[in-house]
Amino acid sequence: MAAEEILVFTTIGDRDMAEEHISEMLEQGIIISGTIFPEVELVYLWDGKITVDTENKILLKANAAKYEAIEEYIKKHHPYLAPEIIKIDASFGSPAYKAFVADKIKKNS
Repeated sequence: MAAEEILVFTTIGDRDMAEEHISEMLEQGIIISGTIFPEVELVYLWDGKITVDTENKILLKANAAKYEAIEEYIKKHHPYLAPEIIKIDASFGSPAYKAFVADKIKKNS
């Protein structure tokens, strides 16, 4: 049985834009919440050289049924041609928190 809850990770350079995107997805009812990890460092290899950039990592919590809408939103509004979109099936832990999330999912369905 597939998980009902998912976590979606993405990144964006501009902090204000990250907040705007999370707010819009909340208003559209496609996510339960969003967390911004500000100014994280991304270390990667580019043209044979180690490169370090700063970006904002975004963690979205959502009902699994909303994934396609989340992906569509990110692709449509993100400034990158190929934005990072990582989906993880999840179980939101403690019984009290699961009940809280289930209530949010029910209200957003």
